[in-house]
Amino acid sequence: MTEPTEVTPAPATPVTPEVTAPPPEAPPAEKPAPDPEKIAAAKAAAAAKAAAAAAAPPRALPSDEDISAWIHGTDVPTLGALFEGVDVKRLDTLVMQVRKEELIPQHWQVLSSHVAPEDIVFQRLPEVGGLRVRYKDQELARRRIHNLRFGWAELGGRRPAMWTVPDLFAAMRRIYDKKHPVDWNDFLCAVRDIWRDSGLPFGKEQLEIFWACLVLIRKNTKK
Repeated sequence: MTEPTEVTPAPATPVTPEVTAPPPEAPPAEKPAPDPEKIAAAKAAAAAKAAAAAAAPPRALPSDEDISAWIHGTDVPTLGALFEGVDVKRLDTLVMQVRKEELIPQHWQVLSSHVAPEDIVFQRLPEVGGLRVRYKDQELARRRIHNLRFGWAELGGRRPAMWTVPDLFAAMRRIYDKKHPVDWNDFLCAVRDIWRDSGLPFGKEQLEIFWACLVLIRKNTKK
């Protein structure tokens, strides 16, 4: 008899999984080409702005001689330009420079609070009446008194005849802070004329101090 033969099974053939290739990526969308007309218009606008800035005349500011004449009573319209376009931060910088030169006390500080009296109190002040007499032009008197009133109110009703130069700067700071529509030429002329008309050494002293302050402020103000 023949013995049975063992049959060794053949090894299974491994099945390789089918790999599917990813679909091709879509090409990025093309950016629209810049509009030549818009580019040309933007360049023209920038050039026009630069040309206008270059052609603008420099701001008229008073000279040292103008400031001297103003202190002695001459009206110099450009003096108010020293304080036009100024904000609280800029005024603080100017006052700091003035204090550094020891033109006003180092310990001076702006007011923290105030209460303005009624307007009738201001209108009855002797120095306000003096301005009405001084200015023959009623419109000029009205304008300057109107602007002076802002400072009087912001100093809590302190009489302008008693203002020191630090008081004046404190009033100006409050005016800037509250954005009152003050004409600085009229305001400062009214203060100057009250000091000039006081006839007391106090008024003359404040004028001398303010004179030195204005010269320094002019020196540190660009056109």
